[in-house]
Amino acid sequence: MSDAGGFSLLKDDDNVEVGLTPNQQMRINNGTTHQPRSNVLGASPLEMQAHAALDSCNGLPWKHLTLLYILAGSAFITALVAVNKTPEGELSMSGSDLYTKSICPFGDLTWGDEVFQFDDHHYQIIGSKDALVSWREAAMDANSRCYGGQPGYLANIDSEDENDYLYAKLSKKPHFSSNTHDAWIGATDMKNEGVFSWIGPKHLINGVKFWEGDKNGQAIDGRYTNWGQDTSGQSQPDSNGEEDCIEMRGASPGRWNDKNCYQPNEFFIVEFGTPATSTDH
Repeated sequence: MSDAGGFSLLKDDDNVEVGLTPNQQMRINNGTTHQPRSNVLGASPLEMQAHAALDSCNGLPWKHLTLLYILAGSAFITALVAVNKTPEGELSMSGSDLYTKSICPFGDLTWGDEVFQFDDHHYQIIGSKDALVSWREAAMDANSRCYGGQPGYLANIDSEDENDYLYAKLSKKPHFSSNTHDAWIGATDMKNEGVFSWIGPKHLINGVKFWEGDKNGQAIDGRYTNWGQDTSGQSQPDSNGEEDCIEMRGASPGRWNDKNCYQPNEFFIVEFGTPATSTDH
């Protein structure tokens, strides 16, 4: 179920060389020590800045090089957010720490809403009776949130227990009315009409596919679904009027309905972590 922005993510087994001055060393993960390069083409950002006042390199005007060096220096400073100094004065970096800092550079951002836990996953129920947001607006808000070093996204739901728990939390939200209120979740068929999937990593629609077809369709590989009926009693999904986004209904407790993505809902459900992709299953 369960974007990193800014720069490339580093895995624990990556061989990484971050720009350092000639007298510095970097210890990465398993204690391996790396010396920085000293030639101009492989120099650290700090070394390259010293060359910015020189004439030109590879035919580029010096002012262009200066801009490139400033950008490189900014990337270097960003990387140093995840770098700590050891008692011996050497620099050390954990790939997982760098990943966390790159996707949640400002720490927890929950905007004052309660965070709750179920089965090792963390969630928020966002909204109120006065809030009206489209599916896209809900997805963008979810993406702006971070908790415990994990980014937010519209919830992926893959079990009855999870669905029941989230609906119970939704129903207890102040001013929530089961007769009139619904909540966006992270499922859509906008990428491939009639094939419903969850939001995947990096906020892309590349998550787990769970349903193919209309109301007479079938679950993909036996995955969990909880389709209900719309307000007219029509069984779902019906793709009526290009309804590409999925909501959790209040009137039919916890059931799912496909809905026009531009229509508003009062609530949406956020999950924190890294969503799965179809290749993970």
